[in-house]
Order: sequence, then C-alpha cells, then structure tokens
Amino acid sequence: MTKYLLFILLLIPSSLTDIGKRNKAIKEAARSYASADYESSVEKHLALKTDFNVDSPNANFNLALSHHYNGDMEEAQRTYASLITSSDKFIASFASNQRGIILANEKEFEDALGAFKLALIKDPTNEAARYNYELLARWLEENPDQQEQQDQEDQGEDSENQDQQDQDQDQEGDSQENKDGEGDEQTQDDEASESQQKDDKEGEKSQDESDSQDPSELDSDLSEREKQMEKMREQLQEMNLTPEQAAQILEAMNAAELRYIQQNRKKPTKRPERGLPEW
Repeated sequence: MTKYLLFILLLIPSSLTDIGKRNKAIKEAARSYASADYESSVEKHLALKTDFNVDSPNANFNLALSHHYNGDMEEAQRTYASLITSSDKFIASFASNQRGIILANEKEFEDALGAFKLALIKDPTNEAARYNYELLARWLEENPDQQEQQDQEDQGEDSENQDQQDQDQDQEGDSQENKDGEGDEQTQDDEASESQQKDDKEGEKSQDESDSQDPSELDSDLSEREKQMEKMREQLQEMNLTPEQAAQILEAMNAAELRYIQQNRKKPTKRPERGLPEW
C-alpha cells in the first residue's frame, strides 16, 4: 500500500509541471502576437501544436493571422481555409473574411467577394465582412475595367492552357499517325481540327453565358444589402474615401478587435470593425 501511495505522489508533481509548461507556452504565444512580433508568434503557435497538442480554433486563428502579417500568404490562406469549417462560427466567419482580404490584394475580386459573402453566411453579425463586401462590390461597380481586366487575364490563362493541351494532343497524334500511315494521318488531323473548333465554340459560348450572368448576380446580392448599408455608404461618399484610404484607417484596429472578440465571446454584436484590404 505504501508503495502505491509513493507512486501516486511521484506522478502528481510531473503532471502539474506539464500543465504549467503548457499554460506558460500559451501565454508566451499570445504575448508574441499581441506585441506584433509575428515571426516569433508563428514559431510559438506552431510549438503549441507540436509540443502541447494545442489545436483550438483561437490558437489556429492567431497562427493564421501571424502568417498573414508576417507576409507568408500561402500558409495564411491554408490555415484560414482550415478554419472555415470550424464549429466556432465567429472564427469561421473571420477566417473567411481574412481570406477575402488576401484574395482582394491579389486582385482575385470575384473570389474575394465570395469569401466575404461566405463570412456573412457564417456570421451575419460580422460587420467587418459586410463592410468589405459592400466596399469591394461598389468599387468594382464604379471601376468595371478592373473586373474586365481580370476576366481577360483569366481567359488568357485558359487559352494558354488549352493551346498547350492541343499541342500535346497533336504531338501524340503525329506519333500515332506516323505508325498508321499517311491516309490515317489526314483523317485524324481533320477529326482533331473539327473537335478543337467545336470545343472552342462551346468554350466561348460558356464564357459568354458566365460573363452575362455574373453582373446580374452581383447586382442582386448588392441590392439585397444596400438597405442595410445605406448609411455607411453615404458616410463614405461624403468622406470621398478610396479603398486604400479606408484600409489605412481601419487596419490599425485588427489586432485590438481580435483580442476583444476572444475575451468577450458573449458580446459579439459590439465588435469594432476589422481593417480592409489594400486593393
């Protein structure tokens, strides 16, 4: 009996020590993030996962933000994306909003609008995501050339990919045709040409239909939210702010807002606004 008691007593200090180390690591990671030492914050939040199995939504969101503000957009996007399916709707909403900010900075405007909209679906009280959606939608409406330029770039990339695929197919066809003879070569070339022309026509038709649908869908989404955001838009018009100026004004509120939300989870409707993308 004495041996068993001694064994239990020996285990208790070790368990308490592990808990103490874990709590200390959590505090150090949070301190690095709060002090804007994002490189250190990334290291310490990664250590929380590997050394202490801390994999909470809050810790992962801080890790994503640390990657973001440390300039590692690829890791930031990957971590944000992993949080969108979180059961914590506030974290999921803010993660989608942050994805939208990065996408807007990369001039992926349609994807950015989709990310802001998803953030609102996750949490309709997320005024930062609502503001970002309305600002980007209005900016694109007033600057249609930006959307057209993106569409042209996307079409150019698709065309290059299609050309490369056609070249690869032609090379494979030539190799087979050399084996089958000159008669088969002419037949295969004609069929490949007809197939390519058909694919090109179908691709152009599909693109035209997509281009004709996107503006109406965007206008519909925008009109649904215009009533809710009319006061905010009037204020922006009076101030004559560009998206860049609005981003500069609100960006400084990012870190403070996140800490406020995490410390006041029962008061989500009183959050200050998050910063906007510098698109």
